[in-house]
Amino acid sequence: MSAQPYDNLKIYAIILTTLLTLFCFRVLAQLLQRHFELPFLPPFASWHSGVVPYNLLLALQILIAALLGWVLRRLVSKRLRPSRRQGLVFLLIGLVYFLVMAARLFVGLTGMSEHYWFRSYLATLFHFVLSGYLIVLGHFHLRTTARPP
Repeated sequence: MSAQPYDNLKIYAIILTTLLTLFCFRVLAQLLQRHFELPFLPPFASWHSGVVPYNLLLALQILIAALLGWVLRRLVSKRLRPSRRQGLVFLLIGLVYFLVMAARLFVGLTGMSEHYWFRSYLATLFHFVLSGYLIVLGHFHLRTTARPP
């Protein structure tokens, strides 16, 4: 018997809300550090790998947060239509993203820590947050479109 489309909606909503909140915290903390250098937060450079100029990064982060919030709102209001294909895409992208960031962290911790991209551990941590959002969203789609045995 397949799962009803919105079985376990509450747990998905809690997990996705937590991940979105963590991502928004990251965006806000980095912005605050850039302008105020608060002593209880890591320095600005810890939040930023330097690959993308900060102003562009901030715009992209705001866009990502808005998109994730929109998806979450559609899920909570039961207007997100479960799709097996979307679930597979989200899950695959999320897993590849997670594995690339895990490799980045591993390489940074074991050998190439002199290269800033590999030693920007805080930035990598928040990439895990985003990959986790994709994985959970993919799981939701796949679970709610599960085929009967």
